[in-house]
Amino acid sequence: MENINKKEQILNAAQGVFFQKSFYEATMDDIAQLSGIKKPTIYYYYPSKIDLASELVELNIEKLFGKVEEIILNTEDIKQRIKMIVDFYINLLEENSKIFIVIQRIGYDFMQKEDSKKKINELFEKLRGKQKKAGDLFGKVLLSNNEIVSGDTFLFSLFASLGRSIFEEISRGKKPQKSDFLAIRDIFISSVK
Repeated sequence: MENINKKEQILNAAQGVFFQKSFYEATMDDIAQLSGIKKPTIYYYYPSKIDLASELVELNIEKLFGKVEEIILNTEDIKQRIKMIVDFYINLLEENSKIFIVIQRIGYDFMQKEDSKKKINELFEKLRGKQKKAGDLFGKVLLSNNEIVSGDTFLFSLFASLGRSIFEEISRGKKPQKSDFLAIRDIFISSVK
């Protein structure tokens, strides 16, 4: 239990540090200071800052897709699913908008150097696998123009739209707007039969 608490402390501190600084500006000393855990202990759990940041991103992606799968499994109506997924994003942003900023920042920073680019590509592959699984659960989608697309393509488009909206606002130093998410929700709801 103590190991789990220490790992949580380290991850929470890392999230706070990566929210304030870029991945490359942040140091393990910063994380040690904020967590109250000595740097050798942090290195015991996470051999590198890349490993620590990767786990932080991966855990949050797990939470996100776990909830999306739960929504899919508990609703039959596609329009209700879309509404619930977007509402989940809105609630998550209102509860903890920092995590979206941290994920975006780490993802962007990781792409800048070869040693971390491989790690972010591994994370994106895991993300793509989780999104594909959710899309398979979602099933085929009948669009309003009578075309059928895979749930994978549909969900990818929805997540990409939501993610882009978040990224645009965050990159301008603004908080993502609920109205933008509601507009995206309405566009996707109107696109299906």
